[in-house]
Amino acid sequence: MKTSHKNLRSILFLLVLAGSLVACEGISDHTDDDGPEYDGPPKQIISVQQAKTMYDSYTDRRVSIIKEYEEQEDTTQEFYPTRYGQYTYETMKHYMDFIEDEAKMAKVEIKGLRFYFSNYPADGSVGNSKYARHNSFFLLPTADFNGEELGFFIRVDGDGNRNAVPVRDVVKRSSKKLRKNGNGSQQQGSPGFGSKMLLLNPVFQGGNGEDISLTLNDAQLIPPPPTGKDDFGDN
Repeated sequence: MKTSHKNLRSILFLLVLAGSLVACEGISDHTDDDGPEYDGPPKQIISVQQAKTMYDSYTDRRVSIIKEYEEQEDTTQEFYPTRYGQYTYETMKHYMDFIEDEAKMAKVEIKGLRFYFSNYPADGSVGNSKYARHNSFFLLPTADFNGEELGFFIRVDGDGNRNAVPVRDVVKRSSKKLRKNGNGSQQQGSPGFGSKMLLLNPVFQGGNGEDISLTLNDAQLIPPPPTGKDDFGDN
């Protein structure tokens, strides 16, 4: 009887050990202590000192010129040139997910992101009116179109099919129409699908489908108002 009990305990032990080994096979060898899953930082990373040098160069070579020009345009108030724009980290992740999903549905591969420098109109017609006359920037994803890398938006036809369309095509058509007018104003009437209406709305829905802009702007700009100091100096 004692021998039978010993054999039973041995069998149970072996079964438990075997079960543990099987369970371990499904567990990844990677742990948080193994480090990041990427191969070092991007080669485009610069040092803090290089960033400070570039910041100071902008201060010396651009800020005073902008300030003088804008205060000549409006002598009633002091002008503080913009030093930076900021998005929340969640906004950037949301944006990347958004453009990647749209590109995937349009069966196109994103090649890059272009940061275009820009300026909010003095009349406050674009963006938050408090940013009027201040410099800004906007982001535009690019893709390959017949061997040329171009910024694009998404066109959805009446059947729900998505296609990537170069922004250049819309801008060129709109510019030609404005030149034909000769007075700098757009013609009245029913706009063509995917033409000048996309220049006015992030999503334009027409009778034949809709056009979806992938251009990101509306960052928090500083100044205005001036905060006194930022990461690299005074503003």
